[in-house]
Amino acid sequence: MKRFIPRQKYIRIFLALCIVFSLVSIPFVYIISRQFSTYAMKQIDKANQVEVVHAQENSQFIFKKMMGYGLNMYQDKSIQLWLTDSKETPEHQTDAMKAAANYTTTEPFIENIYLFNMRSQHAINLKYGISTFAEFSDQTILDIVKQSRKSYLSFFNYQSNGLKKLALIIPTVPSGQQSFGYLVMLMDIKLLQQYLLKDNRATGTRSFILDREGKVMLGSEDTVELYSELAPLSTEETGSFAHTYKGELWSIQYAQIEPQGWTLYQTAKYDLVLADFNSFRNKMLIFAASFVLLMLAILFWNSRRTYKPFSQLADQLEMKFGLQLKNANNEGPREEYKVIQYGIEMLADQVDKMDTSMREHKSVIKLEYLRQWIVQGKLIAPVEHYLREQTELFEGDGLHLGVIRINEYSLFEDQYNFASRKLMKYAIGNIAEEIINRKWHAQSVDLGGDHLALLVSGSDIHMSGLVEMLEDVVKQIQDWTRIRVTIAVSEVHPFGDDLRSIYKHIHELTMLKFISGEDKIYLEQDFEAYMERIQPLPDANLLDELIKRVRMGKTDEVAASLGLIFGHMQTMHYADSKFQLSLILYTLFKTFNKLPSVESVEGIESILERYDTLSGIKGWLEQELLEIMDDLSNKKGSSRRDEIVTEIVEYVKNHLHDPLLTIDEISEHVSLSTRYIRQLFKEVFETTLSDYIMEERINRVKGLLETTDWTVTDIGERSGFQTKSNFFTTFKKATGMTPSQYRDRR
Repeated sequence: MKRFIPRQKYIRIFLALCIVFSLVSIPFVYIISRQFSTYAMKQIDKANQVEVVHAQENSQFIFKKMMGYGLNMYQDKSIQLWLTDSKETPEHQTDAMKAAANYTTTEPFIENIYLFNMRSQHAINLKYGISTFAEFSDQTILDIVKQSRKSYLSFFNYQSNGLKKLALIIPTVPSGQQSFGYLVMLMDIKLLQQYLLKDNRATGTRSFILDREGKVMLGSEDTVELYSELAPLSTEETGSFAHTYKGELWSIQYAQIEPQGWTLYQTAKYDLVLADFNSFRNKMLIFAASFVLLMLAILFWNSRRTYKPFSQLADQLEMKFGLQLKNANNEGPREEYKVIQYGIEMLADQVDKMDTSMREHKSVIKLEYLRQWIVQGKLIAPVEHYLREQTELFEGDGLHLGVIRINEYSLFEDQYNFASRKLMKYAIGNIAEEIINRKWHAQSVDLGGDHLALLVSGSDIHMSGLVEMLEDVVKQIQDWTRIRVTIAVSEVHPFGDDLRSIYKHIHELTMLKFISGEDKIYLEQDFEAYMERIQPLPDANLLDELIKRVRMGKTDEVAASLGLIFGHMQTMHYADSKFQLSLILYTLFKTFNKLPSVESVEGIESILERYDTLSGIKGWLEQELLEIMDDLSNKKGSSRRDEIVTEIVEYVKNHLHDPLLTIDEISEHVSLSTRYIRQLFKEVFETTLSDYIMEERINRVKGLLETTDWTVTDIGERSGFQTKSNFFTTFKKATGMTPSQYRDRR
């Protein structure tokens, strides 16, 4: 027997507790649930009796109301006049029908009204009009009207044309007496049943109204035998009892309806009612068993908690380091405490190596954080803390943001491949930093495309001195790299301002060189002067529509858009139209990075001087756009394709933290249609561009969760997720874990 008893003490304790909990909790729950079901049944019976009394009061009120309503209708002068006519009079007939219709429209329980004139032998059916007794559609009620009745008002059932009807005849006169006319009020049985009765076959509850003989006045007629058994048992005004019908136990509540002499019943099958309580009891037993299992699991864990964590740690270290943890004599794994000792030493060594690697990559991390700051426009606390440690930008009084744009970028792209362009832009940034750092502090950031951002800070920076130094930067860049650049710079801004909006504004400022043709450092006040000179097209969307149609390759629509634009310019003065043409050609050059006949933006002026008329320029520009459309559709060479995809990937990585990053923005950056870059990216990577962006964001989140102590919300924002809920939903869908769970698994 002893061999079946575990040696470990914590397991023996666990098994003993299992037996105790099972013997105590499950019988206790069973007894409690049974007592509860008995009590609940009594309460249900009481509640049902209250409902029956309430339904009784409603029934008596409605039937008395209908009797009074019928008497008022019968006594109406227009109705009385027709009922007592000795012959048919159209005027009296119309007035009677109109009066009856007025009564029925205000009382929903009335289904129809019959009027019978015993002298003229005519009847009015309010729904179908007047007819003779011989032609009347409901002969059954006509026979009933002709018979003698009791001396008091009473509703009764009758069958007509296969349909059951509930009616009231007014007046009711004693036997042997006659009346010149009768009013028959037919009740809406369905509405009465819906209002007065309560039927729920799913729970076994049903309601019905019987007369003294057990005949059904209102309700279902599918258990007539049960009704005949209940009528003799209902002797009190109200009451309840249990009744067995066809081997099933029923709960019966009833109440008398006066003055009709009817009885309202509400019945329920005990087995259907008890099914809910049995289900409740079973759920309670399952809950108790689950609770017992949970408590036992907690006790089991608690009984071995002093050893289990060490054992798990040793197992994890062995899985991670494997053969490295074998002892010196190669006799197999070490003891657990030695495994832990040597494993921790190896982990510490790896942490030291990781720290060394992080120090070597500080410059890359710094540039990435600066790029995020500019693109997103705001700093989160961990990034700001890191940048304050790694840069001197925050030592100044404020921050100037500049943009260095490469002139004639299309020639620059043709001259250098993607990797060479990165190196040249790196050199341009280094030259700018070297010159400005002599007096102040500067950091250059490559944001992709034809420009770099330049962050400048320091104490007592005067714009005149900064402009002079930036002019030297332009000169040195041209001397060392043979690349001409245009620089624009902002006024000083606090570190907490939105850098994204400032960056966009300054980048647009560098474009003024094409308009003014001046080689200078452009400042924010230059933009105000430029805006004063602009005379916009009447429809600002015309140029956007033209660019959109060029990208979509719609030749006819491009010609139509040009016609509209040049039609507006024909109403301008020569100087204004020439200025507008310069802006339009510059926008097109900037959008597509070229025009086939123009090598650089500086060549636009010479193109305009070659034509004397707007129609000539329109024809030339239309041909240029056709060549651009052909070029966009034919850019499928493998080398060019790979370069485009590489540039797309680079742009995505540089702007991954931007929640507003879109495929339209990427297509604009590479000057290709959205449809084409989607197809091109799918061919190279065998995945969609949208999925690639989301995968890169998820990978960035994983890396930040593993290497930083930032909050989950900050990490989501820095990875380009617009909302916290979207971040959590997307991450869990991709990994099967929440961000917190992913971090905790380390």
